[in-house]
Amino acid sequence: MKDLASTIPNEQMPELFAQLPHEDPAFGRAVKIVRVAPGECVAPPEDMDENMYILMSGLIQLVVTNKEGRSLVTATLNPGAVFGENALIDLGESTRICAQAVEPSTVWQLTAEQAATFTDRHPILGLGMLRTFSRRLAQVENRLEDVAYKRLPERLAGELMRQSRHYESDQIRISHQALADILGTYRETISAILRDFKRENWVELGYRRITIKNPYALSDLAGVIYD
Repeated sequence: MKDLASTIPNEQMPELFAQLPHEDPAFGRAVKIVRVAPGECVAPPEDMDENMYILMSGLIQLVVTNKEGRSLVTATLNPGAVFGENALIDLGESTRICAQAVEPSTVWQLTAEQAATFTDRHPILGLGMLRTFSRRLAQVENRLEDVAYKRLPERLAGELMRQSRHYESDQIRISHQALADILGTYRETISAILRDFKRENWVELGYRRITIKNPYALSDLAGVIYD
C-alpha cells in the first residue's frame, strides 16, 4: 500500500476509479450514481453511516449542524475523495456530518456491505479513503491554527484568496452564509467585515458574488503570499 500510495498523484484517482467498472463488472452493477446540484445534500448524516461515497467530479463540503441550527464546514473534498468511513469502521457513534455539493457533482455510492467487499478486492478504494481522511485531518488542523492565532478579518481574507485560487478568478460566487459556515461564525459578522473590505476598496459585493479588487491587500492581511 505504501508503494502504491507514493506513485499515484491525487488528480489521477478519479481516472483510476473510473476504470473499476470495466475491470470488475460486479462493481459497476453495485455502484449507484448520484448527481447533485450546488447546495443539494449528497448524503444526510443517517446515510453517511450506512454508505461509502466516491466523489468523481465536482466539489463537496462536509458540514456539521448543531442543535441551534448553526452549520460548520469541517472539510472540502475534491474529485477522487472517498468518504463515509462509518460504513467500514465502527466508530461507536453516529455521524452528524452532512455531505453538501458546492458545484454540480457526481458521486458513486456503495452500501456498507458492498464497500467492505470491493475495498478488499480493490485496494485503490482503501487508499482513496486513507488519503481523504488525511486531507480532512490536515484541513481541521489548519483551521484550528487559524482560530488560535488569527483574528476573523484575517481568516476571512485568507478564505477569499483561497476561493480565488480554487476558481482561478477574482470573482467568487459564494454567499455570506457559506463563508460564515466555513469560518464557524455568523452571517452578520461576515457581512460586517466584508463591508469594511468594501470601504477599503479591497472587494466589490454583489448578490452571492464577491469580486476581489485588491488581492495584495487581502493577502497581506491574511499573512499569505499573493502570486
